[in-house]
Amino acid sequence: MSLQWQNEVVRITRQVKRNLPHRNFREINFDRETIRQAITPLTYDKARRIKGPVFEALEDELRRAGCTMLPEFLHCLATKENALFESLNIRERLSDDSELLYGMVDRLRDAELAVCLHKHRGLKQCFGLFFETMQLLEPYRQKYAYALVALNEHIISLCRNIAGQEREAAEYISRIYYIYSMYLVNTGQRTSAINYLQIAMDLVRGHVWTAEVGMPAGSLTLHELVAQNLARQLLIQGKSIVRQHPEDAVAMARRATVLIAEIGRDKNMEIFCDTFLERAYFLMEIGNFNSAQQCLDQIKTQILACTEYRFVKLNIKYYLFQGQCSEIFEHVEKAISCYKRALRLSRLYTHRDLEAEILLHLGKIFAKDTQMTSIAKKCYEHAKRIYVDFNDLHSRKMANYLQAKLMADEITPLYMAMLKSSTTRYCAFFNLRQWKNRCRPFWKRLGDEIIKQETDSIYCLLDEEKEDPGHDVAPYDDVDLKTFKLAEGDI
Repeated sequence: MSLQWQNEVVRITRQVKRNLPHRNFREINFDRETIRQAITPLTYDKARRIKGPVFEALEDELRRAGCTMLPEFLHCLATKENALFESLNIRERLSDDSELLYGMVDRLRDAELAVCLHKHRGLKQCFGLFFETMQLLEPYRQKYAYALVALNEHIISLCRNIAGQEREAAEYISRIYYIYSMYLVNTGQRTSAINYLQIAMDLVRGHVWTAEVGMPAGSLTLHELVAQNLARQLLIQGKSIVRQHPEDAVAMARRATVLIAEIGRDKNMEIFCDTFLERAYFLMEIGNFNSAQQCLDQIKTQILACTEYRFVKLNIKYYLFQGQCSEIFEHVEKAISCYKRALRLSRLYTHRDLEAEILLHLGKIFAKDTQMTSIAKKCYEHAKRIYVDFNDLHSRKMANYLQAKLMADEITPLYMAMLKSSTTRYCAFFNLRQWKNRCRPFWKRLGDEIIKQETDSIYCLLDEEKEDPGHDVAPYDDVDLKTFKLAEGDI
């Protein structure tokens, strides 16, 4: 009977597997001992983590492991997370992402214990783990921004605490400073980012560490990477402060040039030329066009010899700045030629922002020639359309102002000629307005006298006799009184 039952079970099993080949069937077992053996026993730490709160469990676990700073950091992080979550400022909590949280805590724990056990010999391992932790959280900078900020501040404070003793861990500390500076750039804190990039630059100078860990020898070095980004940020910062602090902006551009020259200008020709162009721009903002022209002359050969696409914008800027300098030096034909070259390149490669700026400069030149005002109007109109597409209100107002000024310059000679050749009949409104301005002081002071007399019944008895305010000397001493005289029939 038992044999028949076993055969029947095997037959049914085979039939089910044949009919359902993609289904996986697990054997159901009711043996308690087998079930107990299949259950993985939990340790005390794992049980505390599961039961929660997870941050309190981790703090207790770390204190028993010998850590002192990390539990305090987690306590502050937990307090911050709870406050943000309760105020509905965040929806995702790091404590809900167990894998990421445990990975971060494990690295930070190993980093602190490395220093506790090995002192200065453990600094390299410690800051290497710090660097890994920052990289671990970097992809979650939007989701867990508060945690990344807290982690960065914690690690950076530890980096500052060992200033002067970082020889063993200089590579990873410089990488930490570089990553943190890029984070500050992305969050709009460029001034602080430049400071940290400079610290990283001081650490990497003279070393050949690769830009990323694990890159083969001969690749881009960390020294080159930091210098390039520091130079770029200096130029951007210079643009933002050139109106308020032009001298500082020029100094930043000069500093950027030195940085690029330090790592080799031939390999970084694009940034090298850009530093000179931006310095020329800053000098023009000051009004030092001679020095700006010298900057342009220094890179003329290199920038015109570069025909790659990445140098197109630099060529446009070069011709634009050269045109501005030539315009100041009253070399009008050369200025127009440079502007036209820049305009052709900007249209060919669709740099519309530069195209609009060039059109404004061309319009200013053409507006000075009475025979070219129609071309100037077209330049202003085209530039205004570009600014409308870009929704650039400030630049559009500038284009409107230049266009209105051009129209006013066209009308003013005609208006003055009309006044000069017209009779009193055609100048009635003009004369009436001037007469009104002439009489304004009289009416103003007379009104004050009337108000005083109406408010104080004995005002005239208290003051000495005064001259009629209407007979005061007029403020227009240098104007011929006949100018304001009305003739018969003017009104």
